Amino acid sequence: MKKTIFLLGALLLASFNLKAQGSTHIIYFDKDGSHQGSEGLFINGGVGGGTITTFRSFTTGNISEVNFKANRELRAKGRFYADGDAFFARAANFNSGLSASGNSTFSRIGIGVTPQQAIHVKNQNVRVDNGEYQSWGALIFHPDVDNTGDDIISFRNSANGEMAKIHDGVLTTNRGVFNNSISATEGNLGSVSYTQSTGRLSLGHGINGKITFLNGSNNEMAFLQNGVLTLDRVVLNVGSFPDYVFSKNYELMPLKEVAAYIQENKHLPNMPSEAEVIAKGMDIKQINTVLVEKVEELTLHTISQEEKIDTLLNELKVVEKKSKETEKKMQALLERLSKIEQQYNSTKN
Repeated sequence: MKKTIFLLGALLLASFNLKAQGSTHIIYFDKDGSHQGSEGLFINGGVGGGTITTFRSFTTGNISEVNFKANRELRAKGRFYADGDAFFARAANFNSGLSASGNSTFSRIGIGVTPQQAIHVKNQNVRVDNGEYQSWGALIFHPDVDNTGDDIISFRNSANGEMAKIHDGVLTTNRGVFNNSISATEGNLGSVSYTQSTGRLSLGHGINGKITFLNGSNNEMAFLQNGVLTLDRVVLNVGSFPDYVFSKNYELMPLKEVAAYIQENKHLPNMPSEAEVIAKGMDIKQINTVLVEKVEELTLHTISQEEKIDTLLNELKVVEKKSKETEKKMQALLERLSKIEQQYNSTKN
């Protein structure tokens, strides 16, 4: 039994050594005793199919560092600073790892950069699968902190195509869908709301109940206030215009028929009635087209009446001429009668 215990102890001593060399403490497991180095923990064999795995921890000044090696090659390291900062990196890029910074006020984590905020990521993406961003306070996006002019918040699809962006406070998008309304509480106050069930688009009033329409130069083009739209010009798209009234084939309604129509219907032909306008509203395009039609018809009637008046005037001139001639003849006749009367009276005496 004593021999067995002695042999077992000898085998353990052959594979496990604990050394103290100055201030460096080394623990290593070595199946063949061939290890040479200063790693704090050395494992050769039995881990990862015989791969040499080492662990080293040391302190230099205010920095404590832990190195992880595989087959004598540095794979990763962690560095801890006396002020509470920490840095973790893999061998591929020791300058772009994960760092955490802490002091009496707050802690910071940096990925690929020395953190300037609580979480600081440089030249990397942040991805969340089946999760969400939550904030117990205001959620603030602050682009262009360095004032380089790239103050853009861009929304992109899976193909990296831009769907919308916010630049200088202006939202640009190909399509906007809002469940309730859009409102503004700064500048020119107002709101826009749309009711899908009724198809109704509503504009809320601005300052003093005035909704202003501005052009690209920020000049006022029109405004709506208290139900009154004020603008300089209105252009309506129409499919035709009443020049057909002047066509030779146009049948102009005689004034007697117009008078009879008005007497029966209480409005002009082709013009909507008062009841229709009140019930359906005034179609400005229709009303203006019909008004032009009536003006042109009235013009034709006026021309026709002018022609008749000219004819009557000419006839009147002829009558006046004949009247003057008759008057002269009558005057001559009266003069002759007067002479005859005088001769008669003288003969009688």
